[in-house]
Amino acid sequence: MPLRLTLAALLPFICAPAMAQQPAPPEPAPAARAAGRFPQPVRVGDLLRRQVLRPVEQQNVLGRVAGVVRRPDGAVLVVVSLGGVLGLGTRPVAVPVEATALLGEHLALMDLTPEQLRALPTFDGAGAAPVSPDETTRVGLVRPFH
Repeated sequence: MPLRLTLAALLPFICAPAMAQQPAPPEPAPAARAAGRFPQPVRVGDLLRRQVLRPVEQQNVLGRVAGVVRRPDGAVLVVVSLGGVLGLGTRPVAVPVEATALLGEHLALMDLTPEQLRALPTFDGAGAAPVSPDETTRVGLVRPFH
């Protein structure tokens, strides 16, 4: 009897390491995360010059929307003038439209940290065609973070 009690008492400690080592579920793809933000049709011209915010409570301004372009494979990218002061010293970077969402009158970067954004290469426009301001694209919606 004491042997059964001992095994029963040790069973959770024996099984716990095996259960703790299960891999975490994979992160959803950017398109799946974007679909959860209920993308709405938005006129491209209405996105231009909007402030781009970081989606946290303090909502740091990261830059402004400088344009929207389409790659030959059909992917739509938002060109953000990153950093700078009063428009001087900015650097254009391109982010997928799926990584953005409308936050009131601003555009929030949802799937990129500021560090990832700074690590993006400078956008030179090679191979991408500007999207007309009269065209529409789909952009998700988010609620304020405060």
